[in-house]
Amino acid sequence: MFDFHWSTDGRLLTRDLALAGALAAASILPLTVVPDAGFLPRAALWSALMCLSVVARRVAPRLALGIVAAAGIGMAVTVSAPVPALFAVPVVVYSVGRYDRLSMMAPVALLGVVGSIVGPMVWTRTLEQGYQFVGTALLVLVCAAVVALSYLAGRLVRLRHYTESLDREIATEKFVAAQRQSAQELAIAEGRARTEVAQELHDVLAHSLSIIVVQAEGAKALTTKRPEAAVEALGVIADTGRKSIAEVRRIVAVMRGESETPDFGPAPTLSQIPDLVAASGGRVSLRVEGEPPVVPESLGLAGFRVVQESLTNVLKHAGPTAHAEVVMTYSPQEVDIVVRDDGIGVLSSSDGHGSGVRGMRERVQAMGGTFRAGPRSGGGFEVHARLPLPSQLGTSWLRGTNR
Repeated sequence: MFDFHWSTDGRLLTRDLALAGALAAASILPLTVVPDAGFLPRAALWSALMCLSVVARRVAPRLALGIVAAAGIGMAVTVSAPVPALFAVPVVVYSVGRYDRLSMMAPVALLGVVGSIVGPMVWTRTLEQGYQFVGTALLVLVCAAVVALSYLAGRLVRLRHYTESLDREIATEKFVAAQRQSAQELAIAEGRARTEVAQELHDVLAHSLSIIVVQAEGAKALTTKRPEAAVEALGVIADTGRKSIAEVRRIVAVMRGESETPDFGPAPTLSQIPDLVAASGGRVSLRVEGEPPVVPESLGLAGFRVVQESLTNVLKHAGPTAHAEVVMTYSPQEVDIVVRDDGIGVLSSSDGHGSGVRGMRERVQAMGGTFRAGPRSGGGFEVHARLPLPSQLGTSWLRGTNR
């Protein structure tokens, strides 16, 4: 008859049980003042049954309607006057319209018409002949109107709820579609930008390297015959190389979104990490275990950038009272870097402009290492990177330069 789920329907039953209890108390207590001793048992029995139908009005509205119909028949046969429990009828009829399908309109209409006629006819039997027809007609109209309005109100609320749900689903679909379209447009734009940058780099480097090769071959041929021309060719090579470097720097600056081309110097190494920690202030401490090994420039740069970006995140997000510790562990197999703090970085809001964690992970993975960043169990944030030495990876640490 109905599909019951306690997780949702249990709460509805509990609320409707309380409503049914209150309605039963309000309906049966007034019956106790009726002087007819035989009226109270019959009226109380059918009143209790009619109020009981309210319990199932939402989880099983058809069952509730059937109980109301049975109680109404019992009242029509055994009770000669209307009782307060009849207020349960519009409640149940409203619930059928609100929670059941439109196909239930016919049963509701049939029961409404029959009940609106039979009930008033029973209640007005004791009236005088002149008033019986008028009273019965008025009661029939009132009962029919109450039943009809109750059902229509339930249908209206159901339709409004369905419309709101449909609007929410449409809005959600539009939002998801807009996000999907935005992601696709962004991917297309990024692919187009990468293609344009790659083409520009190809043009700059191919042109410059072609000039350098030609000049170098000419200088080699003129070294013994015309030394002054060879010197001139070497000058062209140097100028071309400098211009190429400037162009590459400009393109890289554009890719990074920098307004000005940064000054490029020697790449930082692991030996500069103590100075980096010292420049970060007294809230950051450094502990070094083992002797720093000789590592390739790319590996040293990756380790330095991990510490640098981690300390930047600590200073930006951990809070003004947070303390951080940098632990550098050197072994013959790897360089182990741990940066941990006791701040509130996990709870702070991001400015939306950084990609530090992703950049650190890409650097470490390009060196064949492992990377982990996340909240600590005792509070704060921790970054842990392991960079294997070239002796453990052969030449695989060079793969980052092939990208």
